[in-house]
Amino acid sequence: MARLKVLRRLRRPTRPPNTVFVLSGGAVRGAAQVGMIRTLFEHGVFPDQVVGVSAGALNGLSIAYSPTLDQVEVLEGVWRDLVENSPIRGSIVRTVASIIRGRPSFDTGRRLRELFEEHSPTDDIGDTAIPLHVGTTAASTGQICWWTEGPAVDILCATTAMPGVLPAVEMADGDLHMDGGVVSNIPLRYAVSLEPTRMVVLDVVSRFLPPEKQTALTLMLTGFRAAAAELTRQQWLDVPHDLDVIHIGLPEQEGGLDYDFDDVPALIDQGADAAEQVLGATGP
Repeated sequence: MARLKVLRRLRRPTRPPNTVFVLSGGAVRGAAQVGMIRTLFEHGVFPDQVVGVSAGALNGLSIAYSPTLDQVEVLEGVWRDLVENSPIRGSIVRTVASIIRGRPSFDTGRRLRELFEEHSPTDDIGDTAIPLHVGTTAASTGQICWWTEGPAVDILCATTAMPGVLPAVEMADGDLHMDGGVVSNIPLRYAVSLEPTRMVVLDVVSRFLPPEKQTALTLMLTGFRAAAAELTRQQWLDVPHDLDVIHIGLPEQEGGLDYDFDDVPALIDQGADAAEQVLGATGP
């Protein structure tokens, strides 16, 4: 009888490998994911599926289209070009003026859309080498919606549309959609639903830190990040304890809006260093 149980155990089908990359939001800090991805690929860690929101969706589309080091080099070039050609321009004065005039956002989103039109590797996010899942937030319900196919530029514009900074985008369902990171900045719960055998979390979110100087802007950001941190904490509780997880994050830092594109080169290097430290400690 004992021998029969052993034979049954040996015959039990094993799940095929399913490495899911989870790319968080983080605005300009998304540049760090480029360094993380490059290091992961150099260590032989490649995705079978990609989940992304906000800036992570931009990076996710690129590597889902072609999960190769050559494509990472292309993606890095896109990010480095933003140092001289920022897709978002504005000032506090312009922001206040936009609010007073009742505009939905202080930036029109035109330059960002042009960036996506120029650099998106495909017209439809369903036309990728491996499955891509992009999250946006529906304005009418506040719930996250997941896209596995559809117009790449519209979906990228929607998932990067931080409320107040960039305009929401009307999608095929007739609803306005905005930044997927609003309700799921590190979409762990959805990634777990894909039944991964390994989950690689590229976490570049700005942490909740008490502001050193209390201003309207810093307090607003503190409230937003505190809510996001609690939502993320709850999602981590849903990650199975026996799941193989590689979690790569950036150091905590206090700051304002994460839209200083001068930081891109340093962020790419920081991401590579962070990935190297994690992989060096755990192995691929």
